[in-house]
Amino acid sequence: MRTLIGWTVGAACATLIVTGVSALPVKGQDIKHERKDLESSRQQLRDAYKTGDPAAIKAAREKYSKARNEPSKDKRERRGATQDPK
Repeated sequence: MRTLIGWTVGAACATLIVTGVSALPVKGQDIKHERKDLESSRQQLRDAYKTGDPAAIKAAREKYSKARNEPSKDKRERRGATQDPK
């Protein structure tokens, strides 16, 4: 009887572990998303330079600068967790 209970508890724990691990978000997806946004804004800047329109160039530069300098939510959370509260 003890062996049956042990196997049952072990199987239940293994199931919970596998379920928990599979439910976690993949960290690489956030980085890929940021890279796609950055590449998209770079392409828009290139296209704006090709057109020669000063207003389009200015808008594309601002968007590229914002995409490049804006820290991701994950980075902000990690940075906030490592800093000591004053």
